[in-house]
Amino acid sequence: MKLNYDKDRVARARDLRLRWYRGEDVERAPFVYTVAPEKPGHWLPAQPYDFRDAIEDPAKAVEGQMLSIQYQFDTFPDCDYLPYMNLFYLGEGILASIYGAKQYIVRDNPPYTEGRLFKDIYDAQRLSNDIDIESTQWGAKLKENVQRFAEATDGEIPVGSPDYQSPYGTATKLVPNEELMLAMYDAPDLVHDFLGKITDGIINLLEAVERWVGPGLLARNIKNPIPGECGIIIWDDYVSVLNPDLHTEFCAPYNKKLFERFGRGHLHTCGPVFPTYINACLECRPRSMDAIIMRGRGTSREDLLKFVEITSKHDILVFSQLRINDVSIFGSNSKDADDELLEIFIRGGWMPMSGGSYESGVKFKETIGRIGRP
Repeated sequence: MKLNYDKDRVARARDLRLRWYRGEDVERAPFVYTVAPEKPGHWLPAQPYDFRDAIEDPAKAVEGQMLSIQYQFDTFPDCDYLPYMNLFYLGEGILASIYGAKQYIVRDNPPYTEGRLFKDIYDAQRLSNDIDIESTQWGAKLKENVQRFAEATDGEIPVGSPDYQSPYGTATKLVPNEELMLAMYDAPDLVHDFLGKITDGIINLLEAVERWVGPGLLARNIKNPIPGECGIIIWDDYVSVLNPDLHTEFCAPYNKKLFERFGRGHLHTCGPVFPTYINACLECRPRSMDAIIMRGRGTSREDLLKFVEITSKHDILVFSQLRINDVSIFGSNSKDADDELLEIFIRGGWMPMSGGSYESGVKFKETIGRIGRP
């Protein structure tokens, strides 16, 4: 299939989102709205394939991506949506699997890492980056998928980064997390050496993908998928698991190395309780974060205001949906935030994202148009 969309509209959205991300003056905050399909797709909206289908058949993987992209353009084009190939269906263990870990494929989720390649930090010293990525099973699969997509879209739609997690996130796919945490006390130098190798492995992986698809086509930060711009995304859910001091000592240096190598970008994390994690996040020096981390968990309006005050002070932009499981991120007592709170967030550097019915999307667009000037 060939995608049918307004390229000028996408170019305008790209320009707006890039200026916003750079901190330049913009006429309004960018926003994205997705109309919920009548028949939900398996791993992206409006496509017929499940995770196993996509993993086992690269033609289905590419077709599913393109059907979902076309659905967005057909149902709600009047927003700042930027299309890209989303590789999350290959799983969070993609780099670990290239190192030799086993992936367990299921139909309703990305694949799991089955077992662990190393039993402890001492065994993990065998890890080496002296590997030919595309000669491994999952490296070859990744290469075929991204090249098929680039060809199918005539090189006009970016390819997003594969889900390599953070250096520590991939480490937990290779060594049991409990062993890693104990090693932080018993063998800290070995932990640093291990995480340094994985950091280099992430760099090698991204450089390989860029070789495969060609220059100017890899969007390293899928939160703002503009090739060559907006730095890199790091998925670091261990901000919510580790003691903040341990995260600052053992994780932040390697997150920062990636930001320094590819540009200050997005730090994703899921669900830690505010405000215990925030200093660990700030230590990584991201350009943007997810407001989703403020969902539920007793979050008050005061917490939300404090969160946006902190992120704004540190020049950190914020992305998020408005609702998670039909509950507003702005507090569990209301479906939607009032205009005052929305306006405070937008002024603080927030890019609104939401989804639902077409009618709700029209209202959402009107709201952003009314209060969306940062």
